[in-house]
Amino acid sequence: MVRSLLALCVALALQGRLPAQLPQPESIDEQATHEQVATVTLQSDDQPLQINAFCLNQKGQIVAACGNGPGEIQIANDEGTVLQSWDVSVKPEAVNVANDGTILVGGEGKLFRFGAAGQQLQQADSPHAEALRKGTETLRQEAIAYLNRSVSSLGNRITSYERIIEQLETKAKKTELNEAEERMLEMLPATLERYREMAAEQGDDEAAKKPSEEAIQQQVANLLRSKMKVSSVSSDKDHVYVATRGLTGYGYVVWKMQNDFSGGEVIVEDLRGCCGQMDVQCCQQGLFVAENSRHRVVRYDADGNQTTTWGQRDRTGVEGFSSCCNPMNVCFNGSNEVFTAESGTGRIKRFDADGKFLSYVGDVDLVPGCKNVSIAATPNSDRIYMLDLTRNHIVVMKTRSQQPSDKEVAAASGD
Repeated sequence: MVRSLLALCVALALQGRLPAQLPQPESIDEQATHEQVATVTLQSDDQPLQINAFCLNQKGQIVAACGNGPGEIQIANDEGTVLQSWDVSVKPEAVNVANDGTILVGGEGKLFRFGAAGQQLQQADSPHAEALRKGTETLRQEAIAYLNRSVSSLGNRITSYERIIEQLETKAKKTELNEAEERMLEMLPATLERYREMAAEQGDDEAAKKPSEEAIQQQVANLLRSKMKVSSVSSDKDHVYVATRGLTGYGYVVWKMQNDFSGGEVIVEDLRGCCGQMDVQCCQQGLFVAENSRHRVVRYDADGNQTTTWGQRDRTGVEGFSSCCNPMNVCFNGSNEVFTAESGTGRIKRFDADGKFLSYVGDVDLVPGCKNVSIAATPNSDRIYMLDLTRNHIVVMKTRSQQPSDKEVAAASGD
């Protein structure tokens, strides 16, 4: 994938269609209401623990879903001191705190409810899990279609690589190639020859072009594992809402369940998300979706009726949402104001529930990329928290009017 992307960039550059420098997000430092004061890293047995997602409980403590499965839930303070922890039988992919203080956890097609002290109160299959297991024939057809597309794209790749090599060789006769172009010219011929060999092996034999049963079964297993993921879980006083991949295709849906995890109906469909990420959060004003691939926030009522939408793609990230797919995550403060998090720039913005822009919180220092950037706010918004998945820590932002302590300054700088 990286090689293909680099090849495409070289081809575009040769055609004069690649800008010399992409637009960079404008600085909002002077307008930011918060600044970074600390980072929180969690450990287990003196080893750093992978943080998959997090939220805040009613005491303002961090509730983190950790590990690869089996995993654990950790309750920690801003210094990273673990106050409480307990095991979860699956990889915990999503976590949230209900109105009654219980903790909702979702992962690998399972849902759990724990008491504040860690006692398991409920466990059930996520509503999409049973439907996926029953829909094996649908998954099989989707797997076959995917594998067939891979086979048919072989000829297109050969043609594309031949054209890129020809363009590079032509340019090399006229001027000196840059380092990236030279690397591509060294690398592509071997890749092209490998593709030609694969095409020759397939020949005109239609049977040889059909995916094997082993390949189909492997792809079905891959699809099932991917679609079983629980992207987010949230609740109001009456229902639990779970965001998952759709049963078919690559979109996302929102399921509405009873508080005891019974029932389960799809109330929102055809949501577009990137990199396995779709954050849906609930407050008194309704359901708010960070529909990242459409660069917008969408608000729904409890029955899935759309009431408000706002946002647009904006490379500078000032008026709209920047990078390829943002906003990635949303959360609320005690006034039901909406905070949005962008994974490409680390930018956090604050809106009212109808989408009116209120302020820039700030730009978190994080490794950019298309990924989950869980976000949480204290009721009075004096502290905002955001996950840097790559560095595996949670960043703490504090209102500028509050002077950080020496300990916080040292933590923020990594000393």
